[in-house]
Amino acid sequence: MDNDIRRAFLKYIVLTVISKESTHGYEIIKTIETCSKGRWKPSTGSIYPILDYLVSEGFVMSEEIDRKKVYTITPEGSVALEEMARKKADLLNEISMLIDNITEGDCE
Repeated sequence: MDNDIRRAFLKYIVLTVISKESTHGYEIIKTIETCSKGRWKPSTGSIYPILDYLVSEGFVMSEEIDRKKVYTITPEGSVALEEMARKKADLLNEISMLIDNITEGDCE
C-alpha cells in the first residue's frame, strides 16, 4: 500500500478514535492494536506526527493532563471526519466496482 494512502488512512482512524473519546497517543496505538485483533500496531513514529498535523489543522486540540497530552476532537475535526468518511465510502465503492468489472470481464 502506498505510503500516502497509509498516512491518509491512519489520519482517518486516529481522528475516529479521538472522536469516540478524548485520549492520548499511547491509548490510540493500543485501541488500533486491539480493534485490529493485533494485526496492526502503529508506531509512535507514525502516530505522533499525525497528531501534530491534526492539532496544526485545528481538527483536534491537546491539553496536558497527568503529564500526558490528551487529544480532543474539535468541531472542525468533526466536519473533517465526515468528509473523510465520505471519501472512504467513495473509494471503497470504486475499488469494488473495479474488482467486479475485472472479475466479470467487463473492462470495455
